[in-house]
Amino acid sequence: DGLPVDGCGVGVDVYHQNIEEKHVGDAIRSAGGRIAHVQVCGNDRGAPGADHLDWPDITAALAEAGYTGPLCIESFTGENASIATAASIWRPLAPTQDALAVDGLKFLREVVGTR
Repeated sequence: DGLPVDGCGVGVDVYHQNIEEKHVGDAIRSAGGRIAHVQVCGNDRGAPGADHLDWPDITAALAEAGYTGPLCIESFTGENASIATAASIWRPLAPTQDALAVDGLKFLREVVGTR
């Protein structure tokens, strides 16, 4: 209520919502009209869709909240020791970083296309 609409929005981070929120879709819906950026990844920081998250509900919630911007895949590599330690990456998240991006994008296009 108190924040100006122009120049101030909500960043959605599905990885952290999975940890902190009781229901990811409901948390997204509560930000209706204010979402400025969305970061997605699997519950283990891997590719979206290769996990246990309810992606149909997450993408439906984004649509209901009026978000029409990009879904940005956020992931990390275990090949960089400082990043791996900071992000708690202890195993490969995909055969390659390219595979993670390609598989994640394919899945997101499929799930977004179903709503």
